Amino acid sequence: MNSKATLALILILAGGLATESTFAASEDGDTRSSLRGSKFTLGLGGFFPQVKSSLTLSAPGGRGTEISAEDDLGLDSGLNSAWVSFNWRFQPRHTFHVEWFQLNRKGSQSAGRNMVIDDTTIGVGASTSSSIEFNLGRMTYGYSIIRDEKFDLSILAGVHIATVKASVTASGNISVDGVPVVGGSVTESSSTYTFPLPHVGGALVYEFTPRLSGNLKLLGFALDLGDYSGTLIETDAFVAYQLSKHFGIGAGVKYFNLNLQANTSGGGHAEYDYEFFGPAIFGYASF
Repeated sequence: MNSKATLALILILAGGLATESTFAASEDGDTRSSLRGSKFTLGLGGFFPQVKSSLTLSAPGGRGTEISAEDDLGLDSGLNSAWVSFNWRFQPRHTFHVEWFQLNRKGSQSAGRNMVIDDTTIGVGASTSSSIEFNLGRMTYGYSIIRDEKFDLSILAGVHIATVKASVTASGNISVDGVPVVGGSVTESSSTYTFPLPHVGGALVYEFTPRLSGNLKLLGFALDLGDYSGTLIETDAFVAYQLSKHFGIGAGVKYFNLNLQANTSGGGHAEYDYEFFGPAIFGYASF
């Protein structure tokens, strides 16, 4: 989703919520915060991060080059994405949360240095066309260890599911297994991996007023299991404003730092490093 479409979506949603609140406020004085009091909360928003990322794709018995997606492949560092979330408080102290967003990028430029991807060497001056599709979903269970009229402190456990698909097409000065490719030919290297990333952490929700609340969340993990390994840190900080009994809006920041590694059945290896940070805005409905 491009930036204009995302912005239009948010403005339409916010405008609809504000209109609803104008009528609801005169009929219903209950403005309890959905972050604390409602059984179901559905959120829809936009995420606008700056991204720093790299990938290493190695053939069996070889070692690929660590490649900067932004500097070496020409992928944009500034992105935008729609993201959705759903929260179910099935008991006063128990919650289940689901969240998903996607970051897709494409870029093309001439290689400024020699790079090895799988069994292909891309030489200086070769033309490259690349894309990276990144999807991140999260399912989290939360238990409130402290909960009163204004304050909710929870411990969290769950799993992230990250799917990365990288594709690099090159032409010109290239070779495969050390053998130069005839001029004008094109070679492509692509890979798709799905990483299961269990996490633990904590969340704090504080209600400043009956309408205004804040949410701080920290999740992390380190995993070395079979063909998969890696680390993850996620931090979210938001404020939410309850427009009416059932609708609200919010804004904040999201930060992710991920290292993802996988071994292939044929003896190859893939490694992805992601760091992204940026603002997010959203609207939500609670029931």
